[in-house]
Amino acid sequence: MIRGLICGAILVVSLAGCASTNEVLSDAPKEVFRTPKSADEVAFCLANKNNTAPMPRDDGSRVVLIKNGYGGVSMAFSVYPDGTGSRIEYRKKFGTIGGAWKQCVGLKPAE
Repeated sequence: MIRGLICGAILVVSLAGCASTNEVLSDAPKEVFRTPKSADEVAFCLANKNNTAPMPRDDGSRVVLIKNGYGGVSMAFSVYPDGTGSRIEYRKKFGTIGGAWKQCVGLKPAE
């Protein structure tokens, strides 16, 4: 009985840390970046560094989702063409997954 209650409590706590794609994308961006890199280049970089794939959207943007170990979305990047470069909207729900993405949006020089 006690073991079942403990397992149930752990499940509830772990699910509380999971966010859906729509939930994260409906939040206002935490930061917006602009870069001279094309939207394709930025989306590929973000996806490549995080072992995921960019999702094309009807509005011409590409969305790259970073998920936690439970499959919940912890960060989302919406990459829009902006002239000859791109605009990146960064949304963070919780947690941190390193800083490799910063190179993709021009915050860190290429290594």
